[in-house]
Amino acid sequence: MTRPAPPTINRTREHPRLACLATHAGQAGGAAIAMQRLVVALRESGGHVAVLSGDDVQPAPAPRRRLERRVRRAIKRARTPLSNTLFTADWPARRLAAHPLVTAADVVNLHWVAGLLNAAGIREIVTSGRPVIWTLHDMRPFTGGCHYAGGCPGFTSGCHACPQLAARLAALPARVAARGRRSLAGIPLTFVSPSRWLAGEVARSTIFDSGCHTVRVIPNGLDLARFAPGPRAAARRRLGLPDGAFAILLGSVSLAERRKAMTVAAAAISRAAGELRHRLGKAAASLQVITYGTGQLVIPGVACRHLGSIGEADVALALQAADLHLTMAREDNLPNTVMEALACGCPVIATAVGGHPEMVTDGREGWLVGIDDAAGAAAAVVRLVERPALRAAAAERARHRAEAEWDATVQARRYLDLAAELLAGSGSRAANAMPPPVALTPLTPAAAVAVHAGSPLRGPLRRLRRLSRFHRLPLGTT
Repeated sequence: MTRPAPPTINRTREHPRLACLATHAGQAGGAAIAMQRLVVALRESGGHVAVLSGDDVQPAPAPRRRLERRVRRAIKRARTPLSNTLFTADWPARRLAAHPLVTAADVVNLHWVAGLLNAAGIREIVTSGRPVIWTLHDMRPFTGGCHYAGGCPGFTSGCHACPQLAARLAALPARVAARGRRSLAGIPLTFVSPSRWLAGEVARSTIFDSGCHTVRVIPNGLDLARFAPGPRAAARRRLGLPDGAFAILLGSVSLAERRKAMTVAAAAISRAAGELRHRLGKAAASLQVITYGTGQLVIPGVACRHLGSIGEADVALALQAADLHLTMAREDNLPNTVMEALACGCPVIATAVGGHPEMVTDGREGWLVGIDDAAGAAAAVVRLVERPALRAAAAERARHRAEAEWDATVQARRYLDLAAELLAGSGSRAANAMPPPVALTPLTPAAAVAVHAGSPLRGPLRRLRRLSRFHRLPLGTT
């Protein structure tokens, strides 16, 4: 089949014109915050950047939205105790290749697009002639639905028998993964991973096509003027905290997410408090915990101040008031919380998983412990309370590490260089060299699994398919 020539792209500007696509923008979670910081840095570096989020796309008709909610609830009810981190199947997604912000761009930069774009929609953008950079914020782009695998290696072999879903929907991820693999095969696609760990995971996945997919590692950045050490006493006065307490900060979008292991962090702090009471007597009562995010953490015998869901300015203030940031996450990429802490000169105790070891060198900017190792974390806390000079030295090294590696302007320059490189390469690709769209069945993977006899999604998804035809709203097909 002869394909039309791709649109003429203006290569005379100093920087390529980028379109950043994401389901959520602004401060709606860690991925949205990371993208917003990149957008600001790109614009300050002279880049031409447009942002297209789910809020900018015309909503689907009300009947379809109601049915989509039923599908999501069915999957939520099928979750197993292994994880409560987000799980999203191949929802009926948008087709944005013809959106004005996309057609006006030289390069498209995808971010966290679950529920906005599926693999088929991404293929349409690539085959329209625009280079695509897909920034990974979690594992969802290369799994059958989980945003973090919970230790399951299924994404390397097709996501069969998913341990995160009950038996009635356990086959769904394999269908989703197979569809993604078919849609993304044979097209040029550049993944950008903030961490070397996540770059290695996507390269191991079944959706990765080594013949035409590439992975680059570009760490996230942040505004080092906003996230910087400040007067601790003044910060504590503003938060109403005792000046002499040893303050430990725990923060997350949700304190109840099992992946973040806040109960293990609480156990570590409780254990440290008991050890300090044994060693120091009443002086242990000065241990103070600061938390932020949805939910609440209670640690018996330890003073806790919960700040709720807060913005960047208040996060920086809390870090300036804290002596230590503690994260016992069982899986993570290159978390904003750790980066922000180090930039504010706040040492970190973290689990040696995911991207944590790329941010914290054990014994320098902080300390690394094993997964669920409450005893090891408690021992590190006690050591820092008893040795203030050790904490001060780690704080100074933490700030130096942030300045060397996570300046947002450096991240922006790397993205602009990559975009220019991809744009130059796309100019030499013949129009008919682009692979045609793959032939896909009209049902989404969710429908393909769920319409089988006895599925709780059988009726809703059939009606959802009929609605999509009536309103001419494709369910993520090409």
